Amino acid sequence: MTLVLTIDWSADSAAVRIIDIAARSIVAEGRSLHVSGTTAKETTANWWESLAGAAQTAVDGLAAIGLTINDIRLIELSGNNPRGGLVAFDTSGIVCAALSGNHVDSGPDADRLIAQFAGGAASWREAAGVLPEAGSTIALLSWLRRTAPETWAELHTITVPLGFYTHQLGGDHAISPSAAIGTGVVDRQSGAWCTALLDVVDPTKSWTVALPRIADAATPVGLLTSDAAHALGLPAGCPLHVGSTSST
Repeated sequence: MTLVLTIDWSADSAAVRIIDIAARSIVAEGRSLHVSGTTAKETTANWWESLAGAAQTAVDGLAAIGLTINDIRLIELSGNNPRGGLVAFDTSGIVCAALSGNHVDSGPDADRLIAQFAGGAASWREAAGVLPEAGSTIALLSWLRRTAPETWAELHTITVPLGFYTHQLGGDHAISPSAAIGTGVVDRQSGAWCTALLDVVDPTKSWTVALPRIADAATPVGLLTSDAAHALGLPAGCPLHVGSTSST
């Protein structure tokens, strides 16, 4: 039997499903709520603990029906709900901001960015296909620069919450095309980052260095490390994919 383990991040929980590819059915699953954190470090630590709890519940469900983790062939990271959100790292790789896409205070920043972009909403929509809104990654970047200048000065690389999971599991900060759309700054023609939109937030930032890679689902972005495997109760070395390579 060949199994795929899928990981979904949402603003309130982490969910794990183990899918039998041949039967296209869920054979085990787990979900764990996030505990609120007061700092970025606490928030992401709680996200990680939620993922570990959800994975362990799913693994226990496998054992209950006589299956083992050795049948898991790959891990898919496919859910970032609501879209957008922001996880930022400083030059040392330490998390300095962690915000989900339900961050309503960034709404005025989204409106301001649209107004400041040459051509306004029509030009933005022409470039990206969607307009930024509260919780969009670019709106959160603007909010962070405006409200936390010291954190902004430390910012080196960014991703979305699901990309944080990818990084913790053993990959880079890569995200799927679907998750990238929620940032509000993907070129709708090429599918690549549109850094001209990010320049509206801060033209001095090296956005090509800061942005995560947009990867297709078919190509692994890394392998599950032994530390991550131990925390989640999974076999080390499983290929990590962003986006869905299978469906139920």
